[in-house]
Amino acid sequence: MKKMDDVLFNALSPNDEPDEELNHRIIDYEKENKMGEIKNIWRKSFPAAAAVVVAVMITSVTTFAAWRYLTAKDVAERADDRKLAEAFTEEDAWNKAEVQSYGGYDISLIGLVSGTDISDYLSIQNGKVVADKTYAVVAISNADGTPMPDTSDAEYGKQDFLVSPYIEGCNPATVNIFSLVGGGYSAFVEDGIQYRIMEAENIEVFADHIIYLGVTDGTFYNQDAYVFDAGSGRITRNDSYDGVNALFILPIDRSKADKDKAEEILSEIFAPSDENESDDPYQFATDDVREFMSKLTADNIDLYAEPVESTRQTLTPNERGEYSYSYEMPDGAAGSGTTAVSHVFAPGETGMSGNFGWSSSENGLEDLQIETHTLNEDGTITFVIYVPIKK
Repeated sequence: MKKMDDVLFNALSPNDEPDEELNHRIIDYEKENKMGEIKNIWRKSFPAAAAVVVAVMITSVTTFAAWRYLTAKDVAERADDRKLAEAFTEEDAWNKAEVQSYGGYDISLIGLVSGTDISDYLSIQNGKVVADKTYAVVAISNADGTPMPDTSDAEYGKQDFLVSPYIEGCNPATVNIFSLVGGGYSAFVEDGIQYRIMEAENIEVFADHIIYLGVTDGTFYNQDAYVFDAGSGRITRNDSYDGVNALFILPIDRSKADKDKAEEILSEIFAPSDENESDDPYQFATDDVREFMSKLTADNIDLYAEPVESTRQTLTPNERGEYSYSYEMPDGAAGSGTTAVSHVFAPGETGMSGNFGWSSSENGLEDLQIETHTLNEDGTITFVIYVPIKK
């Protein structure tokens, strides 16, 4: 088995892509089912994506008076998570208020705790309960003092944020809240301040490396916000970025590191496609999805499915022929990935590829999403999600 450092640094340039189907079949519903039960609490879980690849100087850091923010315990209580509130009172929990100001916002890290079964909300992924997790509490406010829109306001979400952990030695575009199992967040606004509880599988296992928490504007990872040095493995803020790109170093005890578990997590993220392949590409599909996908081709897709225009985007591959995409569906489901032209298209091929990515749940065709990639004559890629035509 490779050593931790080898896994971290060698994983930066894998020779194989993860299975396209694996990238997109994993959908996490557990917190969405609780959204309607708590007034003005927004809960969102990110589908895990087996994406492929494609020293910190913190400025504008201030420690604000504690009275400005709710405590991490208070935030958990407001989110109706009694177990988590109790966890923030334990000795191992970190409770302070470190603030960074960028892009017209004050971003504060006010709480951090990890453990097994320390939340009232179960996280279920791939049919398994994810119980060992890390939770970070972040407060976001307008630097000029104007109140943030409440989660019930129409303005909420027009300026979205991504709160995500990152690991020294791993490209943040790859190892982030989307690829770590059980990633998601809860949010609410009180006294004009937006509070978020970020969660992901326990990242303490990486404690022998620097573990960061980034907060950026936007829904998905923004490669312009941070600088990743592949040589040293360090992640830093891009000082020329004109927006929100806060970056905290998480105060996690190095003794918490678990190299075997860390290697296991990275192996899942960077698993080459031949380890995920099956004789039956639709082994996880319901019968109706299996039948639908088996008859679908690039030539006939418009007979059976229609594009979701809000997901359409034109992408330019980099010098290695790789391109990244991210999208959010009208119902809030989100996804992202990175792939290479050579893995989707045959040499000389243009037009839409018949190599479709797809995701669905036990609801079958009702929530089937089909990822399509079209290679244009100018070398750009058109990416768009299709859904079955409702009859």
